[in-house]
Amino acid sequence: MQPFEKLKDRLNDALEKIEISLETELENRENDSSLDSLISENEGLKRQIDSLKAELEISSKDKEAQLNFEGLSAELSNLREEREQEKKELQSLYDQLSAALAASGETV
Repeated sequence: MQPFEKLKDRLNDALEKIEISLETELENRENDSSLDSLISENEGLKRQIDSLKAELEISSKDKEAQLNFEGLSAELSNLREEREQEKKELQSLYDQLSAALAASGETV
């Protein structure tokens, strides 16, 4: 019965190796599937990052435009104020000229 036991042991060893091989293949497939899933998720995250970068750039440009608008608005307000001052000065000069001409008998 000795040869029968050896054959049985060899068959059991072969079956164990086949089982290990199948488990390894299954793990490899799961790992490949996991790797594909991770790659896909990574690509999705990269697209989200690119989208967020574009949004940030647009937001920065909008903020810069808003600051430029505020600066231009302030400058326009200052120019209007200067114009009002010049208008008052011109009116004062006109009044002085009118008074001087009136004193000399001339008309405006």
